[in-house]
Amino acid sequence: MQKQKAKMGYIFIIPSIVLVLVFIVYPVINTINMSLYDLRIQTLAEGKKFVGFDNYIKLFSDKTFIESLKFTLMFTVVAVTLETLIGMIFALIMNKAIPGQGIIRTAVLVPWAIPTIVSGLMWQFMYSDQYGIINLILSKLHLIQDYIPWLIEKNTAIIAVIIADVWKTTPYMSLLILSGLQTVPESLYEAASLDGANKIQRFFRITLPIIKPVVVVAILFRVLATFRIYDLVVALTSGGPADGTQSLSLYTIKTYFNFGNLGYGATLAVVTFIISLLISFLFMDALKTKMEKV
Repeated sequence: MQKQKAKMGYIFIIPSIVLVLVFIVYPVINTINMSLYDLRIQTLAEGKKFVGFDNYIKLFSDKTFIESLKFTLMFTVVAVTLETLIGMIFALIMNKAIPGQGIIRTAVLVPWAIPTIVSGLMWQFMYSDQYGIINLILSKLHLIQDYIPWLIEKNTAIIAVIIADVWKTTPYMSLLILSGLQTVPESLYEAASLDGANKIQRFFRITLPIIKPVVVVAILFRVLATFRIYDLVVALTSGGPADGTQSLSLYTIKTYFNFGNLGYGATLAVVTFIISLLISFLFMDALKTKMEKV
């Protein structure tokens, strides 16, 4: 009887294994293999030339790659930090029993529900230096004299992309953090209040330690997603001006499809994959350490 159950288990799991092999393992192996060749669409008929790790060595002298990596890392750190802090504030508000709580939760989640491409185009319209509402508001508040060309200058374009991403994905962080807040027993707060702890002390000594694993996982999800950002940048700036907002994913896709350099594009994809894995391992190790201390 046990053997029959085991056989049935293997039969049911085989389709999942096949799907993983076909759609995950094979593409990864094939991409790694392609990264070892000089393979271009323009010379595809002539075949591919094995170059070993030359494509990886080329990365260190590729200024576009270095700038794309710098932007991606900076964007990831700043955006995720802001999303976590603002998301925490919104989660704390949504966790309170206040009038209109359901309306507040729904309103907060609206930006997250909007497709990223649509969100990017919407912000592009609002950032316009001719008719954009952001410049109009800043002008009415007497914060600026002349309209700011947000998407034309590099520094302001970077700020513009960060603001758009924070607006779009902060609700996601709020939702995950809120799920952690709802697991904190109310009795702990009552006991702390009797001991004379104020709200700030209760947050740092009770709330934060309990929800920290949830926050770490939420940050991990956002870091991985932000590190691979593509659609928002394409819709908002297309990587400009002068590649100032070009993410690593955008550079990879441009190299692969626009420039037709399949081998080097595969190399960029492998590097992005490796960095993502390293980030995952670091966060999971931090989470494991935290759980062991609890």
